[in-house]
Amino acid sequence: MLNKRKVTLTDETKRYTQGIILEKKLLKKSNNMMKELFYGKTAIRFSLKNAKKEMSLVRVRVNINGERLTYYLPSDYKIHPKHWDSVVGCAIEDAKRNPDLKGNPRLQMILRNINKEIEKTTNALIKVLETIKLHDIYATVSLVRNELKKELQREIKEKRTFADFDSFMEYYISLCQNGTILNSKGSRLVSGTIRNYISTRNIVKRYCADRHVKLTLNDMTLDFYNDFVKYMNEASHSRGKYRPNVIGKFVKSIKAVIRYAYDNHYTTNEDFKRKEFKAYKENIETVYLTEKELNRLYELNLSESETCVRDCFIISSYTGLRYSDIARLEQKHLDFDQKLMTIITQKTGTLVVIPMHPKVEAIFRKNGNRPPKAQSNQSTNRVLKRLCRKAGITNFVSVVETEGGVRHEVTYEKCDMVTSHTARRSFATNAYRAGIPSLSIMQITGHSTESSFMRYIRVSKEENAIALQKHSFFQIAK
Repeated sequence: MLNKRKVTLTDETKRYTQGIILEKKLLKKSNNMMKELFYGKTAIRFSLKNAKKEMSLVRVRVNINGERLTYYLPSDYKIHPKHWDSVVGCAIEDAKRNPDLKGNPRLQMILRNINKEIEKTTNALIKVLETIKLHDIYATVSLVRNELKKELQREIKEKRTFADFDSFMEYYISLCQNGTILNSKGSRLVSGTIRNYISTRNIVKRYCADRHVKLTLNDMTLDFYNDFVKYMNEASHSRGKYRPNVIGKFVKSIKAVIRYAYDNHYTTNEDFKRKEFKAYKENIETVYLTEKELNRLYELNLSESETCVRDCFIISSYTGLRYSDIARLEQKHLDFDQKLMTIITQKTGTLVVIPMHPKVEAIFRKNGNRPPKAQSNQSTNRVLKRLCRKAGITNFVSVVETEGGVRHEVTYEKCDMVTSHTARRSFATNAYRAGIPSLSIMQITGHSTESSFMRYIRVSKEENAIALQKHSFFQIAK
Protein backbone atom coordinates (compact mmCIF):
# COMPACT_ATOMS: atom_id res chain seq x y z
CA MET A 1 0.00 0.00 0.00
CA LEU A 2 2.82 2.39 0.87
CA ASN A 3 4.54 1.70 -2.45
CA LYS A 4 1.31 2.35 -4.38
CA ARG A 5 0.80 5.66 -2.53
CA LYS A 6 4.36 6.71 -3.30
CA VAL A 7 3.92 5.96 -7.01
CA THR A 8 0.63 7.90 -7.12
CA LEU A 9 2.17 10.98 -5.47
CA THR A 10 5.13 10.87 -7.82
CA ASP A 11 2.85 10.77 -10.88
CA GLU A 12 0.77 13.67 -9.59
CA THR A 13 3.91 15.67 -8.91
CA LYS A 14 5.16 15.01 -12.43
CA ARG A 15 1.83 16.03 -13.96
CA TYR A 16 1.77 19.18 -11.81
CA THR A 17 5.34 20.07 -12.80
CA GLN A 18 4.65 19.43 -16.47
CA GLY A 19 1.56 21.60 -16.24
CA ILE A 20 3.56 24.50 -14.79
CA ILE A 21 6.23 24.12 -17.50
CA LEU A 22 3.58 24.06 -20.24
CA GLU A 23 1.85 27.11 -18.75
CA LYS A 24 5.16 29.01 -18.68
CA LYS A 25 5.89 28.08 -22.30
CA LEU A 26 2.46 29.24 -23.42
CA LEU A 27 2.83 32.47 -21.45
CA LYS A 28 6.27 33.10 -22.96
CA LYS A 29 4.97 32.35 -26.45
CA SER A 30 2.03 34.68 -25.87
CA ASN A 31 4.32 37.47 -24.66
CA ASN A 32 6.64 37.01 -27.63
CA MET A 33 3.69 37.11 -30.02
CA MET A 34 2.45 40.26 -28.30
CA LYS A 35 5.85 41.89 -28.55
CA GLU A 36 6.17 41.04 -32.23
CA LEU A 37 2.63 42.34 -32.75
CA PHE A 38 3.15 45.86 -31.56
CA TYR A 39 6.72 46.47 -32.67
CA GLY A 40 5.95 46.33 -36.37
CA LYS A 41 4.72 49.29 -38.44
CA THR A 42 1.84 47.19 -39.79
CA ALA A 43 0.29 47.07 -36.30
CA ILE A 44 0.38 50.86 -35.90
CA ARG A 45 -2.76 52.12 -37.61
CA PHE A 46 -3.98 55.70 -37.97
CA SER A 47 -7.65 56.54 -38.37
CA LEU A 48 -10.12 59.41 -37.98
CA LYS A 49 -11.90 60.03 -34.71
CA ASN A 50 -15.07 61.42 -36.39
CA ALA A 51 -15.23 60.32 -40.03
CA LYS A 52 -18.73 61.82 -40.40
CA LYS A 53 -17.85 65.34 -39.27
CA GLU A 54 -16.53 68.13 -41.48
CA MET A 55 -13.07 68.05 -39.82
CA SER A 56 -11.68 65.25 -37.71
CA LEU A 57 -8.75 64.58 -35.42
CA VAL A 58 -6.31 61.89 -36.50
CA ARG A 59 -5.58 59.14 -33.99
CA VAL A 60 -3.38 56.07 -33.70
CA ARG A 61 -4.51 52.91 -31.93
CA VAL A 62 -2.16 50.16 -30.76
CA ASN A 63 -2.75 47.00 -28.76
CA ILE A 64 -0.47 46.98 -25.71
CA ASN A 65 -0.62 43.62 -23.91
CA GLY A 66 -4.37 43.35 -24.39
CA GLU A 67 -5.11 47.03 -23.69
CA ARG A 68 -5.79 49.67 -26.33
CA LEU A 69 -3.58 52.74 -26.53
CA THR A 70 -5.19 55.70 -28.32
CA TYR A 71 -3.08 58.74 -29.10
CA TYR A 72 -4.32 61.83 -31.00
CA LEU A 73 -2.24 64.01 -33.27
CA PRO A 74 -2.31 67.71 -32.29
CA SER A 75 -5.43 69.61 -33.37
CA ASP A 76 -3.32 71.50 -35.94
CA TYR A 77 -3.48 68.32 -38.02
CA LYS A 78 -7.25 68.00 -38.34
CA ILE A 79 -8.38 66.78 -41.77
CA HIS A 80 -11.52 66.61 -43.90
CA PRO A 81 -12.64 62.95 -44.21
CA LYS A 82 -12.73 63.11 -48.03
CA HIS A 83 -8.98 63.81 -48.00
CA TRP A 84 -8.28 60.72 -45.90
CA ASP A 85 -7.31 57.23 -47.13
CA SER A 86 -8.95 54.91 -44.59
CA VAL A 87 -7.32 51.80 -46.07
CA VAL A 88 -3.71 53.00 -45.84
CA GLY A 89 -4.30 55.36 -42.92
CA CYS A 90 -2.89 58.62 -44.27
CA ALA A 91 -3.81 61.84 -46.08
CA ILE A 92 -4.30 61.57 -49.84
CA GLU A 93 -1.55 63.52 -51.60
CA ASP A 94 -2.22 62.10 -55.08
CA ALA A 95 -4.03 64.68 -57.23
CA LYS A 96 -5.59 61.90 -59.35
CA ARG A 97 -7.37 60.53 -56.29
CA ASN A 98 -7.91 63.91 -54.65
CA PRO A 99 -9.19 66.47 -57.21
CA ASP A 100 -9.23 69.23 -54.55
CA LEU A 101 -5.42 69.33 -54.75
CA LYS A 102 -5.36 70.77 -58.28
CA GLY A 103 -4.43 74.43 -58.15
CA ASN A 104 -4.42 74.38 -54.35
CA PRO A 105 -0.80 74.45 -53.08
CA ARG A 106 -1.96 75.35 -49.54
CA LEU A 107 -3.99 72.11 -49.29
CA GLN A 108 -1.01 70.19 -50.69
CA MET A 109 1.18 71.56 -47.91
CA ILE A 110 -1.45 70.81 -45.21
CA LEU A 111 -1.86 67.17 -46.28
CA ARG A 112 1.89 66.74 -46.67
CA ASN A 113 2.43 68.04 -43.12
CA ILE A 114 -0.21 65.64 -41.77
CA ASN A 115 1.59 62.69 -43.34
CA LYS A 116 4.92 63.93 -41.99
CA GLU A 117 3.40 64.11 -38.50
CA ILE A 118 2.04 60.58 -38.94
CA GLU A 119 5.50 59.36 -39.94
CA LYS A 120 7.16 61.19 -37.04
CA THR A 121 4.65 59.76 -34.53
CA THR A 122 5.07 56.24 -35.95
CA ASN A 123 8.85 56.40 -35.67
CA ALA A 124 8.65 57.79 -32.13
CA LEU A 125 6.20 55.08 -31.06
CA ILE A 126 8.37 52.30 -32.50
CA LYS A 127 11.40 53.77 -30.75
CA VAL A 128 9.54 53.82 -27.41
CA LEU A 129 8.30 50.25 -27.80
CA GLU A 130 11.72 48.98 -28.86
CA THR A 131 13.34 50.69 -25.86
CA ILE A 132 10.83 49.09 -23.51
CA LYS A 133 11.46 45.72 -25.13
CA LEU A 134 15.24 46.18 -24.94
CA HIS A 135 15.09 46.81 -21.18
CA ASP A 136 12.64 43.90 -20.70
CA ILE A 137 10.02 46.18 -19.09
CA TYR A 138 6.37 45.12 -19.03
CA ALA A 139 4.54 47.56 -21.31
CA THR A 140 1.37 49.27 -20.11
CA VAL A 141 -0.80 51.83 -21.89
CA SER A 142 0.05 54.61 -19.44
CA LEU A 143 3.78 53.86 -19.63
CA VAL A 144 3.86 53.86 -23.44
CA ARG A 145 1.73 57.03 -23.68
CA ASN A 146 3.97 58.94 -21.26
CA GLU A 147 7.16 57.80 -23.00
CA LEU A 148 5.69 58.66 -26.41
CA LYS A 149 4.88 62.20 -25.26
CA LYS A 150 8.40 62.58 -23.86
CA GLU A 151 9.96 61.33 -27.12
CA LEU A 152 7.89 63.69 -29.29
CA GLN A 153 8.61 66.60 -26.95
CA ARG A 154 12.33 65.77 -27.04
CA GLU A 155 12.28 65.98 -30.83
CA ILE A 156 10.71 69.43 -30.65
CA LYS A 157 13.29 70.67 -28.12
CA GLU A 158 16.22 69.22 -30.06
CA LYS A 159 15.07 70.71 -33.37
CA ARG A 160 17.31 73.68 -34.06
CA THR A 161 16.21 76.80 -35.85
CA PHE A 162 18.32 78.57 -38.45
CA ALA A 163 18.30 82.22 -39.41
CA ASP A 164 19.29 81.57 -43.01
CA PHE A 165 20.46 78.99 -45.52
CA ASP A 166 24.12 79.73 -44.78
CA SER A 167 23.77 78.85 -41.08
CA PHE A 168 21.95 75.63 -41.98
CA MET A 169 24.65 74.72 -44.49
CA GLU A 170 27.29 75.31 -41.82
CA TYR A 171 25.33 72.92 -39.58
CA TYR A 172 25.02 70.37 -42.42
CA ILE A 173 28.78 70.45 -43.10
CA SER A 174 29.48 69.89 -39.38
CA LEU A 175 27.23 66.79 -39.49
CA CYS A 176 29.22 65.52 -42.48
CA GLN A 177 32.51 66.13 -40.70
CA ASN A 178 31.53 64.39 -37.45
CA GLY A 179 30.08 61.33 -39.22
CA THR A 180 26.39 61.96 -38.49
CA ILE A 181 25.63 62.13 -42.21
CA LEU A 182 26.92 59.07 -44.09
CA ASN A 183 26.98 58.05 -47.74
CA SER A 184 24.62 55.53 -49.36
CA LYS A 185 26.86 52.65 -48.22
CA GLY A 186 26.82 53.74 -44.59
CA SER A 187 30.40 55.04 -44.62
CA ARG A 188 31.69 58.47 -43.67
CA LEU A 189 31.92 61.01 -46.47
CA VAL A 190 35.34 61.38 -48.05
CA SER A 191 37.21 64.67 -47.65
CA GLY A 192 36.63 65.60 -51.31
CA THR A 193 32.85 65.53 -50.87
CA ILE A 194 33.05 67.72 -47.78
CA ARG A 195 35.32 70.16 -49.65
CA ASN A 196 32.65 70.39 -52.36
CA TYR A 197 30.07 71.39 -49.73
CA ILE A 198 32.43 74.02 -48.31
CA SER A 199 33.06 75.43 -51.82
CA THR A 200 29.31 75.50 -52.46
CA ARG A 201 28.68 77.35 -49.21
CA ASN A 202 31.30 79.95 -50.18
CA ILE A 203 29.84 80.51 -53.65
CA VAL A 204 26.30 80.86 -52.23
CA LYS A 205 27.61 83.44 -49.72
CA ARG A 206 29.21 85.31 -52.63
CA TYR A 207 25.91 85.15 -54.54
CA CYS A 208 24.01 86.56 -51.53
CA ALA A 209 26.55 89.36 -51.10
CA ASP A 210 26.46 90.36 -54.78
CA ARG A 211 22.67 90.08 -55.01
CA HIS A 212 22.17 91.80 -51.61
CA VAL A 213 19.82 89.05 -50.41
CA LYS A 214 19.52 86.83 -47.36
CA LEU A 215 18.32 83.34 -48.24
CA THR A 216 16.32 81.09 -45.90
CA LEU A 217 15.59 77.41 -46.51
CA ASN A 218 12.15 78.37 -47.83
CA ASP A 219 13.77 80.79 -50.31
CA MET A 220 15.66 77.98 -52.11
CA THR A 221 13.01 77.77 -54.78
CA LEU A 222 13.04 77.41 -58.55
CA ASP A 223 13.26 81.21 -58.82
CA PHE A 224 16.46 81.12 -56.77
CA TYR A 225 17.81 78.29 -58.92
CA ASN A 226 17.21 80.16 -62.19
CA ASP A 227 18.85 83.34 -60.87
CA PHE A 228 21.76 81.39 -59.33
CA VAL A 229 22.55 79.65 -62.65
CA LYS A 230 22.31 83.01 -64.44
CA TYR A 231 24.64 84.56 -61.85
CA MET A 232 27.16 81.71 -62.22
CA ASN A 233 27.19 82.04 -66.00
CA GLU A 234 27.95 85.75 -65.65
CA ALA A 235 30.54 85.42 -62.86
CA SER A 236 34.27 84.77 -63.31
CA HIS A 237 37.05 83.18 -61.31
CA SER A 238 40.85 83.26 -61.54
CA ARG A 239 40.88 80.99 -64.63
CA GLY A 240 37.92 82.46 -66.49
CA LYS A 241 34.19 81.76 -66.66
CA TYR A 242 32.46 78.94 -64.79
CA ARG A 243 31.71 75.82 -66.82
CA PRO A 244 28.48 73.76 -66.70
CA ASN A 245 30.02 70.87 -64.73
CA VAL A 246 31.27 73.24 -62.01
CA ILE A 247 27.87 74.95 -61.79
CA GLY A 248 26.22 71.53 -61.81
CA LYS A 249 28.41 70.42 -58.89
CA PHE A 250 27.29 73.46 -56.87
CA VAL A 251 23.62 72.79 -57.67
CA LYS A 252 24.00 69.12 -56.75
CA SER A 253 25.41 70.10 -53.34
CA ILE A 254 22.63 72.66 -52.78
CA LYS A 255 20.00 70.02 -53.58
CA ALA A 256 21.60 67.55 -51.15
CA VAL A 257 21.46 70.13 -48.35
CA ILE A 258 17.83 71.12 -49.04
CA ARG A 259 16.79 67.46 -49.28
CA TYR A 260 18.28 66.80 -45.85
CA ALA A 261 16.46 69.85 -44.46
CA TYR A 262 13.19 68.68 -46.06
CA ASP A 263 13.51 65.05 -44.91
CA ASN A 264 14.24 66.18 -41.36
CA HIS A 265 11.36 68.67 -41.20
CA TYR A 266 13.42 71.88 -41.16
CA THR A 267 11.48 73.11 -44.21
CA THR A 268 8.43 72.23 -46.26
CA ASN A 269 9.97 73.69 -49.41
CA GLU A 270 10.25 70.96 -52.03
CA ASP A 271 11.06 72.91 -55.19
CA PHE A 272 14.34 70.98 -55.31
CA LYS A 273 12.28 67.96 -56.46
CA ARG A 274 11.12 69.71 -59.62
CA LYS A 275 12.70 68.47 -62.83
CA GLU A 276 13.69 72.03 -63.79
CA PHE A 277 15.85 72.23 -60.62
CA LYS A 278 18.57 70.09 -62.15
CA ALA A 279 22.35 69.87 -62.06
CA TYR A 280 23.58 70.28 -65.62
CA LYS A 281 26.37 68.00 -66.77
CA GLU A 282 28.39 68.47 -69.95
CA ASN A 283 30.34 65.66 -71.59
CA ILE A 284 33.72 67.32 -71.83
CA GLU A 285 36.48 66.30 -74.21
CA THR A 286 39.34 64.81 -72.23
CA VAL A 287 42.58 63.25 -73.37
CA TYR A 288 44.53 60.09 -72.63
CA LEU A 289 48.17 59.23 -73.25
CA THR A 290 49.00 56.44 -75.66
CA GLU A 291 51.53 53.76 -74.71
CA LYS A 292 54.14 55.51 -76.91
CA GLU A 293 53.55 58.81 -75.07
CA LEU A 294 53.73 57.06 -71.70
CA ASN A 295 57.05 55.50 -72.75
CA ARG A 296 58.45 58.91 -73.67
CA LEU A 297 57.41 60.22 -70.27
CA TYR A 298 58.80 57.13 -68.52
CA GLU A 299 62.24 57.53 -70.15
CA LEU A 300 62.78 61.19 -69.17
CA ASN A 301 65.77 62.08 -66.98
CA LEU A 302 64.30 64.23 -64.21
CA SER A 303 65.06 65.78 -60.84
CA GLU A 304 64.05 63.88 -57.70
CA SER A 305 60.81 65.79 -57.11
CA GLU A 306 59.84 65.58 -60.80
CA THR A 307 60.61 61.86 -60.79
CA CYS A 308 58.13 61.31 -57.93
CA VAL A 309 55.38 63.07 -59.88
CA ARG A 310 56.17 61.17 -63.07
CA ASP A 311 56.40 57.79 -61.30
CA CYS A 312 53.08 58.26 -59.50
CA PHE A 313 51.48 59.15 -62.83
CA ILE A 314 52.96 56.05 -64.52
CA ILE A 315 51.73 53.81 -61.68
CA SER A 316 48.22 55.25 -62.07
CA SER A 317 48.43 54.82 -65.87
CA TYR A 318 49.07 51.07 -65.51
CA THR A 319 46.78 50.37 -62.53
CA GLY A 320 43.80 52.67 -63.08
CA LEU A 321 44.01 53.88 -59.47
CA ARG A 322 42.75 57.37 -58.67
CA TYR A 323 45.14 60.00 -57.33
CA SER A 324 43.54 59.64 -53.86
CA ASP A 325 44.53 55.94 -53.82
CA ILE A 326 48.01 56.54 -55.26
CA ALA A 327 48.60 58.99 -52.41
CA ARG A 328 47.65 56.33 -49.82
CA LEU A 329 49.51 53.44 -51.45
CA GLU A 330 51.80 51.61 -48.98
CA GLN A 331 54.13 48.62 -48.99
CA LYS A 332 51.41 46.47 -47.38
CA HIS A 333 49.36 46.78 -50.59
CA LEU A 334 52.12 45.18 -52.70
CA ASP A 335 52.66 41.44 -53.26
CA PHE A 336 55.87 40.92 -55.23
CA ASP A 337 55.62 37.11 -55.11
CA GLN A 338 52.34 37.04 -57.02
CA LYS A 339 52.99 40.44 -58.65
CA LEU A 340 49.67 41.84 -57.44
CA MET A 341 48.45 45.05 -55.83
CA THR A 342 45.47 44.87 -53.44
CA ILE A 343 43.76 47.96 -52.04
CA ILE A 344 40.32 49.17 -50.95
CA THR A 345 39.60 52.34 -52.94
CA GLN A 346 38.88 55.47 -50.94
CA LYS A 347 36.07 56.89 -53.06
CA THR A 348 33.88 53.79 -53.41
CA GLY A 349 35.21 51.44 -50.72
CA THR A 350 35.69 48.74 -53.39
CA LEU A 351 38.36 46.06 -53.03
CA VAL A 352 40.47 45.91 -56.20
CA VAL A 353 43.24 43.45 -57.08
CA ILE A 354 45.53 44.64 -59.88
CA PRO A 355 48.28 42.81 -61.79
CA MET A 356 51.65 44.53 -61.33
CA HIS A 357 52.84 45.87 -64.71
CA PRO A 358 56.64 45.53 -65.33
CA LYS A 359 57.03 49.35 -65.38
CA VAL A 360 55.15 49.62 -62.09
CA GLU A 361 57.24 46.88 -60.49
CA ALA A 362 60.44 48.59 -61.69
CA ILE A 363 59.35 51.84 -60.01
CA PHE A 364 58.63 50.04 -56.73
CA ARG A 365 61.98 48.19 -56.86
CA LYS A 366 63.79 51.46 -57.52
CA ASN A 367 62.17 52.89 -54.37
CA GLY A 368 63.22 49.98 -52.12
CA ASN A 369 60.05 47.93 -52.80
CA ARG A 370 57.93 50.90 -51.72
CA PRO A 371 55.61 53.28 -53.58
CA PRO A 372 57.00 56.77 -54.33
CA LYS A 373 55.72 59.62 -52.16
CA ALA A 374 52.96 61.56 -53.92
CA GLN A 375 52.88 65.35 -53.96
CA SER A 376 49.67 67.38 -53.56
CA ASN A 377 47.15 67.06 -56.37
CA GLN A 378 47.52 70.74 -57.31
CA SER A 379 51.32 70.49 -57.47
CA THR A 380 51.07 67.22 -59.41
CA ASN A 381 48.81 68.74 -62.06
CA ARG A 382 51.09 71.75 -62.46
CA VAL A 383 54.27 69.64 -62.82
CA LEU A 384 52.64 67.08 -65.15
CA LYS A 385 51.96 69.69 -67.81
CA ARG A 386 55.61 70.71 -67.77
CA LEU A 387 56.84 67.10 -67.95
CA CYS A 388 54.52 66.21 -70.83
CA ARG A 389 55.79 69.23 -72.73
CA LYS A 390 59.34 68.04 -72.06
CA ALA A 391 58.36 64.61 -73.44
CA GLY A 392 57.10 66.23 -76.65
CA ILE A 393 53.42 65.53 -76.04
CA THR A 394 52.43 68.79 -77.69
CA ASN A 395 50.11 67.91 -80.58
CA PHE A 396 47.06 70.19 -80.88
CA VAL A 397 43.65 69.07 -79.64
CA SER A 398 40.45 70.95 -80.54
CA VAL A 399 37.48 70.69 -78.20
CA VAL A 400 34.06 72.31 -77.82
CA GLU A 401 33.59 73.94 -74.41
CA THR A 402 30.85 75.92 -72.68
CA GLU A 403 31.85 78.95 -70.65
CA GLY A 404 29.41 81.52 -69.31
CA GLY A 405 26.61 79.60 -71.02
CA VAL A 406 28.21 79.99 -74.48
CA ARG A 407 29.62 77.07 -76.50
CA HIS A 408 32.76 77.63 -78.56
CA GLU A 409 35.66 75.69 -80.03
CA VAL A 410 39.03 75.91 -78.30
CA THR A 411 42.40 74.45 -79.30
CA TYR A 412 44.97 73.34 -76.73
CA GLU A 413 48.33 71.66 -76.76
CA LYS A 414 47.78 68.17 -75.41
CA CYS A 415 50.31 68.64 -72.59
CA ASP A 416 48.18 71.48 -71.19
CA MET A 417 45.18 69.14 -70.90
CA VAL A 418 46.95 66.48 -68.83
CA THR A 419 46.00 66.10 -65.14
CA SER A 420 46.46 63.35 -62.57
CA HIS A 421 43.09 61.90 -63.66
CA THR A 422 44.38 61.52 -67.24
CA ALA A 423 46.34 58.50 -65.98
CA ARG A 424 43.20 56.59 -64.97
CA ARG A 425 41.63 57.40 -68.32
CA SER A 426 44.82 56.28 -70.10
CA PHE A 427 44.72 52.93 -68.32
CA ALA A 428 41.09 52.25 -69.24
CA THR A 429 41.55 53.32 -72.87
CA ASN A 430 44.85 51.51 -73.50
CA ALA A 431 43.58 48.32 -71.86
CA TYR A 432 40.39 48.52 -73.94
CA ARG A 433 42.34 49.09 -77.17
CA ALA A 434 44.58 46.15 -76.30
CA GLY A 435 41.52 43.89 -76.41
CA ILE A 436 41.04 43.29 -72.68
CA PRO A 437 37.30 42.66 -72.04
CA SER A 438 35.44 45.58 -70.51
CA LEU A 439 34.26 43.55 -67.51
CA SER A 440 37.86 42.55 -66.70
CA ILE A 441 38.99 46.19 -66.81
CA MET A 442 36.02 47.18 -64.64
CA GLN A 443 37.17 44.71 -61.98
CA ILE A 444 40.30 46.87 -61.71
CA THR A 445 38.83 50.36 -62.16
CA GLY A 446 35.97 49.54 -59.77
CA HIS A 447 33.20 50.74 -62.11
CA SER A 448 29.86 49.12 -61.28
CA THR A 449 28.21 49.69 -64.68
CA GLU A 450 29.54 49.44 -68.22
CA SER A 451 27.95 52.78 -69.13
CA SER A 452 29.95 54.62 -66.45
CA PHE A 453 33.09 52.73 -67.50
CA MET A 454 32.66 53.62 -71.18
CA ARG A 455 32.79 57.32 -70.30
CA TYR A 456 36.46 56.76 -69.50
CA ILE A 457 37.27 55.35 -72.93
CA ARG A 458 38.88 58.01 -75.13
CA VAL A 459 39.19 56.53 -78.62
CA SER A 460 39.05 59.17 -81.37
CA LYS A 461 36.88 58.71 -84.44
CA GLU A 462 40.03 58.29 -86.54
CA GLU A 463 41.44 55.62 -84.19
CA ASN A 464 38.07 53.87 -84.24
CA ALA A 465 37.99 53.89 -88.06
CA ILE A 466 41.56 52.50 -88.31
CA ALA A 467 40.65 49.70 -85.88
CA LEU A 468 37.50 48.89 -87.86
CA GLN A 469 39.53 48.57 -91.10
CA LYS A 470 41.13 45.45 -89.66
CA HIS A 471 37.71 43.88 -88.97
CA SER A 472 36.62 41.07 -91.34
CA PHE A 473 33.52 43.08 -92.31
CA PHE A 474 35.72 45.65 -94.06
CA GLN A 475 37.95 43.06 -95.78
CA ILE A 476 37.50 41.66 -99.29
CA ALA A 477 35.86 38.28 -99.11
CA LYS A 478 38.14 35.48 -100.31
